[in-house]
Amino acid sequence: MNNYKIFCNTKLPFLEDVRHKFSDLQIDYWPQPGNITDEALRKVFKTYDGVITTHTVKINSRLFDDDFKVKAISSYGTGQDYMDKPFLASKGIKVVGIYDEHVYSTAELALALGLSCIRNIKTSGDYVRDGKWNTEGLTLYMGDNLYRKTWGIIGMGKIGVKLASMLKAFDCNVIYTANSDHKNEWEYCTKQELLKRSDIISIHLPLKEDTVNYIDEPEFKLMKKTAILVNVARGRVINNAKLYEYLKAGLIGSAALDVTDPEPLNDTTITGIPNLLITPHIGTAAAYTRKEMTEASIKNLISLLDGV
Repeated sequence: MNNYKIFCNTKLPFLEDVRHKFSDLQIDYWPQPGNITDEALRKVFKTYDGVITTHTVKINSRLFDDDFKVKAISSYGTGQDYMDKPFLASKGIKVVGIYDEHVYSTAELALALGLSCIRNIKTSGDYVRDGKWNTEGLTLYMGDNLYRKTWGIIGMGKIGVKLASMLKAFDCNVIYTANSDHKNEWEYCTKQELLKRSDIISIHLPLKEDTVNYIDEPEFKLMKKTAILVNVARGRVINNAKLYEYLKAGLIGSAALDVTDPEPLNDTTITGIPNLLITPHIGTAAAYTRKEMTEASIKNLISLLDGV
């Protein structure tokens, strides 16, 4: 290992716990609260061999002067849609994301969000929190069981496969749609068929040009009025404005979003929709996972630098 200088655009979780494994490296990070400034990051690219970034900072030509030094960028996550990859490639800068470290936690959160919606955990919790609990009727906030429901998975990559495996415990009927039939143990179907049949739909797509607004009004019209929509991918794969309309009108049952557009989302007219659960992009926010991600993002960066 060479004595590389690397910089993280924020202090990574558990960095001090794994730093000893990389004693030959100089690892620095942005020490201040909030996002690193463009000016500071421009200086970083002039000074460091490699940089670890998060999706909170757009990486494009505005951050590079002619005398940049950086040779590789490691994404603290799988998504790299916040990077101008053609530009970086034109400058000879290599890019890598994490591989498998995020899979279990993201699938687990999708399952948890689906369970919260189908059992009315969020809405019934709000009811108690707001001091409205004054009866014990047998149908009070009665939801349904996940047992033997049809769960449709949009995007059958690593996270989709892990979620499908988890759903075996609930005896769910798992169907999925993807670019093609992956020839696995679950039932492949068209996007339209999945939307019509599913009790719960979860999205696990990367954000690309052809997945922006992948779920839009035509898709909402196909869903059951009781359908639950879960998004743990990227906010822009759904037309969120249309989703909010359909939720308010009762045309679909509920939705749970770990990702929104924009992020953070501070519009109280949206956050106040009762049948909408929003979490602040916590798909990988589990201690074990984040520690693994921190170590992996450093190792991945070293591998790129060693190959330069």
